[in-house]
Amino acid sequence: MRIRYFMPLALLLSLMLIACQQGEGSSQPKLAVVDMTRIMRDSEAGKAGVKHLEALQADMQEQLNAIQGRLEKNANDAEAQKELQSVYMMSQQRMQVEQQNVVNVLYDTMQRIINAYRTEKGFALIISSEAAASFDPKADVTSDIIVVMNKQKVEFKPAAAEGAADAAAAPAAPAAKPAVQADKPAEKAADKPAAKPADKPADKK
Repeated sequence: MRIRYFMPLALLLSLMLIACQQGEGSSQPKLAVVDMTRIMRDSEAGKAGVKHLEALQADMQEQLNAIQGRLEKNANDAEAQKELQSVYMMSQQRMQVEQQNVVNVLYDTMQRIINAYRTEKGFALIISSEAAASFDPKADVTSDIIVVMNKQKVEFKPAAAEGAADAAAAPAAPAAKPAVQADKPAEKAADKPAAKPADKPADKK
């Protein structure tokens, strides 16, 4: 009869131990991971960034095609050859700047959304999936971030145009102050009092 009392007691202790373990686990910080590359590729903002770059590249290619058309008519056109090389180099450099500009805009938008998402969901840390050695797929919140990204209105402007606008909006530097005021008349030598002659030494007797 006494053995029957020990079984429920052992079961109760086991349940209490499990409850304590669950309580300890719930107090641990919540972690999540995101796939930044997937957000760039699959979000509407990321697709808009790609279209923006493709449009700029098409304009640059049109300029190159026009110069190449001149060379096809006259292969010895030295001016066209020089212009083609110059435009090609400038196009390459500009595309690098434009690509970096798009990445910066997307990254800033993603970072803002991820920070807000972490605060809202109570995560202590959200890291890039590329930086995680291993993680549970359930910890991946990339899809949630993409949903929020798709609701954002992200505009892309040519970086070169923005730089020109900033330069035009900058105030002009004040003119240097002249060293001598133009309206101040110069002193004439005749107006200055004549120097007093030195007293002659007394004649010695």
